[in-house]
Amino acid sequence: MDIPALLKIASRGALDRPVELSSSRLATDLGISQQTAARRLKALEEAGLITREVLPRGQTIRITSRGREELARIYSSLTEVFGEMPSTFSICGVVTSGIGDGGYYMGMEEYKRQFQEKLGFDPFPGTLNMKLRSAEDIRARQELLKLEGIEIEGFKKDGRTFGSVKCFKADIEGVEGAVIVPERTHHSADTIELIAPEKIRERCQVGDGDRLCVKIMR
Repeated sequence: MDIPALLKIASRGALDRPVELSSSRLATDLGISQQTAARRLKALEEAGLITREVLPRGQTIRITSRGREELARIYSSLTEVFGEMPSTFSICGVVTSGIGDGGYYMGMEEYKRQFQEKLGFDPFPGTLNMKLRSAEDIRARQELLKLEGIEIEGFKKDGRTFGSVKCFKADIEGVEGAVIVPERTHHSADTIELIAPEKIRERCQVGDGDRLCVKIMR
């Protein structure tokens, strides 16, 4: 993987939106020829790390979810080398709608009982999804996966198997809650799920597209 080129593209804001970036501009940034820069952009695109759109005035580039994950993985590796994560840290993102299955699972007695016992609150029957925008926030989510957390055990019911859930107590802008990481999830590495005793959207007065930050306890 071409880490220097991907990092340079990210530094120009392509993690959050498509940015105009020519191969000649990238060549200047990296100190290489335009032909080499063009080849490296093509290789990143073929690897699924960026997308490109050709416009009359040039081209726009955006880093894909896979590219985000690769950058976050690198960030995580460097963190392991230079120091561990603090005991508390923040993750920020934007509120986004899910497919609506959170309420079903949160309402199951087998899960509810454990949430009450292990987290100390009865969660609102639903989860709030938060889309992470920066490589640092995605990296922080990946670090969560390495930690022990508070485990909500899975179970079997009516011939179905329901997976375990890893939880981390969190302060959601003044609201007691938790980040949950289900064993089985359809979410990508740039999304986290939040639970709380109250409906977070109403308590924090947020809707889709609004920025939200959570302070997580390891």
